[in-house]
Amino acid sequence: MASEIIAILEPVLGEELARDIVAHRKGLKCPLTPRGARSLLKQYELTGRPVEAAEEHLNRGWQGFKAEWMTRPQRFQDERNPTPKTSANYGNPANESTVIPKPMSEEDRIRRSELAAKARAVVGSAKLQGVG
Repeated sequence: MASEIIAILEPVLGEELARDIVAHRKGLKCPLTPRGARSLLKQYELTGRPVEAAEEHLNRGWQGFKAEWMTRPQRFQDERNPTPKTSANYGNPANESTVIPKPMSEEDRIRRSELAAKARAVVGSAKLQGVG
């Protein structure tokens, strides 16, 4: 069966690399089947650089291989989080300048001060009553 698998991989990858792939999978205790070899070869060819893809597969010790692993951008981007992780500026992309907030108006400053005083009073009365 190994010779059949090597015959599938060899025309594109060469004999030595084909044998290495068969040995690698055998070493992982998940031997390659002819159908798996055809699927793996298809993924290698989808990259446009099948020999380089096979070598990357072996170098990383992967059990399987997908072409998209070679064509993805190198920068990490979580699909569930649209904020780009490109700077240490807490999510702001490196090319955007940080927006400096406008100074607070006198009315807003007084309102915030009054709200803070009320909050302190509520917390203080709760402590006196033994709550919290």
